Amino acid sequence: MTAEPLSAEPLPADRTRTDPSPAGPAPAKRLTAVPPAEPASPGSPPSEPPTTEPTAAEPVVTEPAPTTRPRAGLAEALVARRNQLTRAAQWFAGTEGDPYGLLLRAGADDPARHEERVRERGPLYRSAPLDTWVTAHRAVAEQVLTDPAFDGTGPDGTPVGLDGLPLRSELLSLDRATAARLAPLTAFGGPLLWAREENCVAQRAATYARRLLEGCGEHFDLAEDFARRLPGPVLAEQFSLPDAAHEEFARVLPDCRHALDGLVCPQPYATARATRTAEATVAALLARHLSEAAGAGGAGEDTARAAAVLAVSAAETTAVLIVDTVRRLRARTGAWERLTADPALAAEAVRETLRTAPPVRLETRTTRTETTLAGTELPAGARVAVLMAAAGRDPGAPAGAAPLGLAPDLHFALSAPLITSIAGAALRTLAETLPHLREAGEPVIRPRSPVLLAPARFPVAKRESTPCAS
Repeated sequence: MTAEPLSAEPLPADRTRTDPSPAGPAPAKRLTAVPPAEPASPGSPPSEPPTTEPTAAEPVVTEPAPTTRPRAGLAEALVARRNQLTRAAQWFAGTEGDPYGLLLRAGADDPARHEERVRERGPLYRSAPLDTWVTAHRAVAEQVLTDPAFDGTGPDGTPVGLDGLPLRSELLSLDRATAARLAPLTAFGGPLLWAREENCVAQRAATYARRLLEGCGEHFDLAEDFARRLPGPVLAEQFSLPDAAHEEFARVLPDCRHALDGLVCPQPYATARATRTAEATVAALLARHLSEAAGAGGAGEDTARAAAVLAVSAAETTAVLIVDTVRRLRARTGAWERLTADPALAAEAVRETLRTAPPVRLETRTTRTETTLAGTELPAGARVAVLMAAAGRDPGAPAGAAPLGLAPDLHFALSAPLITSIAGAALRTLAETLPHLREAGEPVIRPRSPVLLAPARFPVAKRESTPCAS
């Protein structure tokens, strides 16, 4: 695998960049940015454009820039450059053989191999190139996810944009205190969700799932045409959005799909900027319509924020969980047939995926104070990565241990019940309506997706293929 060049993430369009030289700074040039594109297959280098859409591979210098540039433009260019350098550090950590760096590179190889290399190094492994402590052990993972010494932000409260991941999601950059305050707002029957129990959400999700499948042709993309389109209308209905807002919300929400991966892996600049715009649109839409529904008093800042966090953390996670569960069932002899014979097994199939191959494979936390983890003294501000998938299959875990699945703190404290409910309903509906569902092409994993291993596409057909008549 070749190294990922820095030029894969151009500086923002209409911004300028000055390159130093031994004789002093060269005249600034204006760059025309080429939006980075995802590769057509998981084995392609992350910076290669897709073969179906020819694009220029490098930024093109078009004209001299003014000798000065606006302060805002300079700040944005510096953010883009820091994003590039963070990605470069991860890439070259993998080049040096660091297993955590290889996981963050998110290449075409099986991440389980690198996760097991971390486990072999003991309960707590230090990735020296990335200054991060990493664990694949269940007991250590549980401590990190429940001990108040570990939190979602640094001990000094470093705001988003001033750390090594300047373009990460603001909505999903919660600390535990904030998540604990917001979580009751997203309970069934609470101020946000009109459904009083999980079964009600599942029933409504099944209704939307059937409508989506009816609109799909004989061949369709399970990821794009179904799994990513399902959470939006279900959540919009739960939030009681009016019809116009319902449509806009369902259309924009899938554009937040890179938010979770962006928490640990810098996304291409154009992708990160588009994700940030989509998040802002979702948050503003929810704040506006929830306030209107609440009347003169307004819905309150916490209510609107809780709705936005729930939506962004649930949408892509649910889509990945649906696709991964179908893929795993189809890969095991007789598993899909058993489900179609008894669709009530859908909920158990989702739980099994959460246990052995959860949609969120990686969580990171920062020590709030000095603490001891797996016999190692960690200072305040230490970064810790939990390999959720590896910890879930830890052979040393107690027999019958509940699946780790989705972390019990931070954003999933708000959205986990909705994720499992919608995914279970989707799987049951697929089993009931498309018992002969089959793969119709090679699935493709999205580049730079170490957290979710998100499907870029998963082509399927509604019926088994039949031989042509002779």
